[in-house]
This record gives sequence, structure tokens and C-alpha cells, in this order.
Amino acid sequence: MATIEPSDGGQFDHHSPEHATDPVTAYRRLREGPGFARSCLHGGFTVLCRYDDVVAVARDHEHFSNALEVAGGFKGGVTLPHNPAASRMSFSEMDPPEWNSMRRLLNPTLSAEAVARFVPQIRAVTNAFIDRFVESGECDLVLDLCSPVPAVVTLRYLGLPTDEWERYAVPIHSSVYTPREPGHPAFEHLNQQFTWIFDRLRSEIADRHSSPREDDLITGLLGAGLDDGLVFETVYTMLAAGVDTSTSVLSAALLHLSQHTGQKQALIDKPELLDPATDEFLRFYAPAQATARTAIAESEVAGIRFHPGDRILLAWASANRDADHFDEPDTFRVDREPNRHVTFAHGIHRCIGAPLARQELKVILAEVLRRIPDYEVDAVRAPTYPDLGLMFGYQTMPAAFSPGPVEGASL
Repeated sequence: MATIEPSDGGQFDHHSPEHATDPVTAYRRLREGPGFARSCLHGGFTVLCRYDDVVAVARDHEHFSNALEVAGGFKGGVTLPHNPAASRMSFSEMDPPEWNSMRRLLNPTLSAEAVARFVPQIRAVTNAFIDRFVESGECDLVLDLCSPVPAVVTLRYLGLPTDEWERYAVPIHSSVYTPREPGHPAFEHLNQQFTWIFDRLRSEIADRHSSPREDDLITGLLGAGLDDGLVFETVYTMLAAGVDTSTSVLSAALLHLSQHTGQKQALIDKPELLDPATDEFLRFYAPAQATARTAIAESEVAGIRFHPGDRILLAWASANRDADHFDEPDTFRVDREPNRHVTFAHGIHRCIGAPLARQELKVILAEVLRRIPDYEVDAVRAPTYPDLGLMFGYQTMPAAFSPGPVEGASL
């Protein structure tokens, strides 16, 4: 492992309660100091915090691997540490050439054009859930809107039944902050919940063998020659990513607008600002805080010599606030342009679901501002996840607003 003399004594821990109290400041100190930290925790790793260094590793798949099992017997993967309750994250934890064939197969499914055709369904699902609470004048924006809408939208996009969306969404959200310790009661409960998800997905795959469907993702993947195991990994990866990331950034955006009413009003008065504002929310409140890579060849980044097997954590959220790339990076601007944030990662592993995530965020914000524009969040009762190492998000978010009429949208 690279020889580094960090100021924190090698104890940097992105999963610690201390980090969760203020990850923005924690990353700023590193960015404005050495630009990295070496940690002996979680098997040992180096976290990179500056935009140029993060991007350099992300685009260099010849020296840094995404794979869960790296040649040479090294354990890798995009989470640090790996979640023992999770499956391999399909194409997210593949390297070329295996990655190339998977992305070629999936790219048309999540192209901007395909997502644009799906926008009316995103809007309908959003309004169906708003209808459930709009007359009461109060809701929990996370539990009643930010969690169910992305879950139902993702399940529908994947061709899966939506009536049990909570059985998918709740464990997927909690998995990012549940202790990854086999034997821990919370972990064992999570494992049981994921067993149901995995069994359900395998059942859907088996069903498509006997009853293929038209314009169905699972049917298409099987028809392309993928075996059941790879279809399972792919569907699970798209499900997990679609459910959690959108919930995280959407809830952060709604809280932000509640606390910055001038910016909220600007979006109401000028809906065209929703386009740049969507990217600014993604930059400012990056849901996926950091993901990992594994060195597979000798390389040097940020003056650090990496050797095969070294683990590197790429802090996307930190890169998004690098003053060398963003003017006044800690200031939120609804009209910030250009905005070359790396919330969706960079290089060949840039998030395939970016077009769907953008449309979800923009459509849901637009409908909230149209139907409950005066909403106010009780920020004191809106706790963030207790572990913000991998994903930034809120557990609950009570809000009040002037009651409005039901519009009759249906799921």
C-alpha cells in the first residue's frame, strides 16, 4: 500500500458518526490540505478528494478496477467495505471487455429518448401519491413521496409489480447505513428482507422463461442470451440504484427549497430554471457520496504510488465542491451553468440511469411546486442517515402546507 503520512493518523472513516455530522466540512479540510487521506480502517484504503484526482482514477480503467473479484485474488468492488448482504452490482462491478457488452445491451433501454417517453408515467405516479395527502395539509415528504415515487417508477420501468414497493424500498434505503456486521440484529433483519427481494426477482425471471412479455426488460435480457444469474444481478443493480439515489437527492432538494424560499419562488415563477437547478441539486447534494476502485497495476495519482490490490475511495461529493472547478462551490445557484458535476461518476462507468434520475427529479419537483407550493419542512424532525459514507439521505421529513384538491391521478 502507498506510504502516506496523513494528519489524521490513518483513522479516516467515512462510515463514522463523526463524519456523518458534517461530511462537507470533513472533505473540505482534506481537499484544502493534502487532498487525500490514508486510512488503515476497512482493510486499508486511500480517499481522494480533489476533482482532478477523482476523475483521473475514474477514467483510468486500465490501472483501476471496478470488479468485485479482481485478478490476482484481490477483493474489490464499488462499496467500501463490501456489503455482505448485497449481490454483485452487475455492470457497475465489471471491467472491459465484459462491461462493454453489457452496456451496449442496456444503453438503448435508458437512453434520453426512452426516458422522455416515460415522463408522463413519472408525472402520473407523482400526482397519485400527492393525491393521497394533499387534502390533509401535512405529510412526510420522505415516507409519502420521495421514497414511494422513485420506487414505483423504477419497478414499473423494469417491468416489475409495484404493489409491494415498500418491501423493496425500505431495506434498500436502510442497507446504506445498517452496520455491516453479520450477527448484528439490524444486519440479520436486513438480510431477511433482502432474501425476500432476491427470491422475488428470481421468481420474476423464472416467470419470463415460461411467459415472455413484449417490451419487457427481463424478457429482453433473457432473449439476448444472458443467463439467469446475470439477469438477476442486472435487474437488482438497476433496482437498487433507481430506488435509493433519487430518494436521497429529491428529499435534500425539497428541504433546501423549504429553507430558501426565494429560490423556491424563483423556480415557481420561472419553471425553465428547473433544468439548471436539477443539476445544481445533483452537484450540491450528491446522493452517492463516494465509491471505490481497486488498483490492478502500478500507477501514480496525486503524488501517491498505488500498487495492485490497493483500495481507493473516490469522493464524488468532495469533487463537486472543488473550487478549482466550481466558482463559489459552497453556494447553491439555481441557474449555475456550466455545471460539470461528477454526481453520476465519470469515465466508462458513468451512471447509465442518469437520464431517468434527472427526469424524476425535475418532474417531481415541478409537481410539488405546482400543487403544494407553500410547503414548509420541520427540519428539526428531518434526520439524515446515521451513516453518510456511501449515500446522503434523510430518514423522515415532516411537512405542512395549505390543503389542495385531489386531481384523480392513478398509479
